[in-house]
Amino acid sequence: MFEKKTWVNRQSEHPARRRLTPTGNDNEYDVARAEGVIMEDGDAFDAETMNNLEKRVAEGFSTLDPADLGADVCVQVYACVKSGTVYELTGSGAVGRCKIPAAWNSGDTWSVNGKAVPAYCGADAVDSDCIVAGRWVLFTFDGQRLDFNGGGGLSSGKLAQATAAESDVLSGKKFYAGNKNLKTGTLALSGNANAAQVLSGYTFYKDNAKSKQTGTMANKGAVSASVDPGSTYTIPAGYHNGNGKVSGNRKYTTVLLGEHTSWWSSFSYNVKSHYPSLYNKLTRNNFITVPVEWKGNSGGEGVGGSGAISDIVSYNASTGALTVAQPSYGVSGHFSITIRFKVYMIY
Repeated sequence: MFEKKTWVNRQSEHPARRRLTPTGNDNEYDVARAEGVIMEDGDAFDAETMNNLEKRVAEGFSTLDPADLGADVCVQVYACVKSGTVYELTGSGAVGRCKIPAAWNSGDTWSVNGKAVPAYCGADAVDSDCIVAGRWVLFTFDGQRLDFNGGGGLSSGKLAQATAAESDVLSGKKFYAGNKNLKTGTLALSGNANAAQVLSGYTFYKDNAKSKQTGTMANKGAVSASVDPGSTYTIPAGYHNGNGKVSGNRKYTTVLLGEHTSWWSSFSYNVKSHYPSLYNKLTRNNFITVPVEWKGNSGGEGVGGSGAISDIVSYNASTGALTVAQPSYGVSGHFSITIRFKVYMIY
């Protein structure tokens, strides 16, 4: 760095006075100062002082131009024209500037004084981010390549590390990923759950990425219950973990409804009128018959035979009508037998 110096003037009582002393030669004199009182000697204008000035100036230049490039260390103006796909620079100097004559297109190249050279801006090859028609740009040229001032932002290498796709970013939001092309997100939040449908203590987003909601559904865990036949159980609202069970109690009631009161006649009973809250929950299997008495006769002949025995019980759950036939067995004209039954209802 250049070291500044403060110069001091000489100050005396008679600064312009001089003493003339004859030398012995005609019209020849020695001249000496005769200034009277000297208040300030001042800085001498001599070799020592001037050499010191030269030294300080040289040190100042060496700081700015350590490679001793001379004028090349200053920013030089280069001429720039675009011929086809080539930006042609003409000029000299390690540091230059030029005005971009035309817009950059992918695939364009550079040359300096007729020599093709690569061109960079920061970590990336130059592109339309730093080469803009009508703009002045600064660059450094080392004889082998051009380095344009700029960079420092997101390089292509860094952008390549961003892997988000449009479907990963909220709809309408702009972003960069993978390259320098501006992209628009397409991810739409379309949830339709509400707080009552999400387990209590758990959070979720419905249709607004900035609005986190908390569920209120009760956690019922494993609910267990038992019910009597014909009864119901209301399952409580909430979350069930799948381990709960509802068991039926082995509990029933047996009721004697009646019996056959005469021979060769059916037994009928209206379940609906006696059990209005129960009749439509019953089936044929809720009724049994128990033999009470049999009666028969025979002509004294030895005969045999076989045949199917049908179900004598009939039940209509819609109407509650129960009918129990009185069966007869035998061979016509030889022997016959009939049986009276008691009829029970089990529920």
